[in-house]
Amino acid sequence: MSVEVPKPVVVEESKEVELDTLPVVEGKSEEEVKELLSKAAKQVRFYFSDSNLPVDKYFFSLTCCNAEGWVPIKTILTFKRMKDYQPLGTSFVACALRQSIKEDGKDPLVAVSEDGENVRRKRPLEKNTTAWDRSVYIKGFGEEETEANTQEKIEAYCEQFGKINAVRLRRGDIEGKGAAGKGKGAFKGSVFVEFAYETDAKKFVEQESIPKFTADGPEMSFQSKDAYVKMKAKEKGIPEGDINRGGQNKPKGEGKFNAFREMDKAKNGQLPSLSKIPDGVAIVGARPEVKNFRAGENRKRSREDDNEERDGKEARTSEPESFTIEYNGATLECDRHTGKVLDKSKIVFETNSAVKFINHGENPDWKDLKAQVTKVIAAPFLAFPPGSVSGTIAKQDSSVISDEDVEKLKEAKMSFGGAEVEWARMNEEEHREFWYTRACFKGKQAAAALDEKEEKEKRNRGGNRGGRGGRGRGGRGGRGGRGGKSGRGGRDGNRNQEKSQTGLPPKLASD
Repeated sequence: MSVEVPKPVVVEESKEVELDTLPVVEGKSEEEVKELLSKAAKQVRFYFSDSNLPVDKYFFSLTCCNAEGWVPIKTILTFKRMKDYQPLGTSFVACALRQSIKEDGKDPLVAVSEDGENVRRKRPLEKNTTAWDRSVYIKGFGEEETEANTQEKIEAYCEQFGKINAVRLRRGDIEGKGAAGKGKGAFKGSVFVEFAYETDAKKFVEQESIPKFTADGPEMSFQSKDAYVKMKAKEKGIPEGDINRGGQNKPKGEGKFNAFREMDKAKNGQLPSLSKIPDGVAIVGARPEVKNFRAGENRKRSREDDNEERDGKEARTSEPESFTIEYNGATLECDRHTGKVLDKSKIVFETNSAVKFINHGENPDWKDLKAQVTKVIAAPFLAFPPGSVSGTIAKQDSSVISDEDVEKLKEAKMSFGGAEVEWARMNEEEHREFWYTRACFKGKQAAAALDEKEEKEKRNRGGNRGGRGGRGRGGRGGRGGRGGKSGRGGRDGNRNQEKSQTGLPPKLASD
């Protein structure tokens, strides 16, 4: 099958994210403008999120018009849920996104083009395998759509229970429309809510009751999505084994849109099932055809011209191996090769179990700071990445750092790089990221220990089957041997970097 390679679309991405000055909006105060910026960024980020992008056929198709996944902001502004921002224009939304990128730090979800006209997903897209366990059912929002139960107001209500990835309003079917009318009818007064973390979802369903949506509205009913679906299946006489949990139990080609399935089709030379984008819709590149996907694959293959690199790639076509570790009282599944924790929502930690410090000095020595902290907190763990301006401390037993401890740290007036250290409490997101990093470090140690054990077993068997860095175990390249050149780590151990060069829009984190 001959494949035409399209000419590349050149869109310059902003190299440095600089916060624009606050836009001026007539009739709006500074605080109101900030709120508009936050809401605009939140909505655009949702379109590119793990919760939406893999199941949103039309938006995914827009990202497939070019190898990098750029989408014009002016096209996004035509969407129904962006109508409030249409009068503010593309530059306002670009400003909002640049502020959110700055807040994301080193791992931003999206990127904005240099001219502020386009946006793309920057973070690799991963399969959302735990969404089912993080989802709940809530009813009591009123079955007639009014100004009182808009999507935005329902989302605001749900956010009191924890960080939310998505709120999906449940709708009935339109009679006489068949499959085309499925889920397009009147609002049922109930929603499925996907929490960001499984712990929040469990905490939610364990409640005896929740507040009413409106003071004069009905009592709220709620349960886990799994319990609700099983209940409905029983009512309809459907065996539990036939329940489709996110499309995992259906044969390929059936069920709702699945971007990963379509990507697999495209990489195998088949035409993916994508939406037809009308001629009047602005895009970057060309309306999607299978050649766009194949072109990216061809570019990648041209780079993988050494046998060891290809061996590593072939070994990764199967499902990734995993193992588990026990950390802070939770069982965590980790990638067998990297030790990375596969689902950060399962990480358990105590509130206020870490505090951050801000360094205003130059050329600081972290060992010196640790010695000072030890006088307040015995045997502390200190994290201070090279080149950072802030770091984190925690107790070795992962227990709570009390208000009294924090006051003692402040009163000690510790010097770090010739300047006094500033101490501050961390929010939930900062806590989770810190303990995620710690858990991944433990996972990496465990993976290395397993590697060493396997190598020892090979030597004891007296086999000559490759060992680390060789062609043993199906040519894996020794789980990243030769300085991380092969195996699951990608070039120089940066798997995401390898993925970002595939040209498959949007970038995938799994083969």
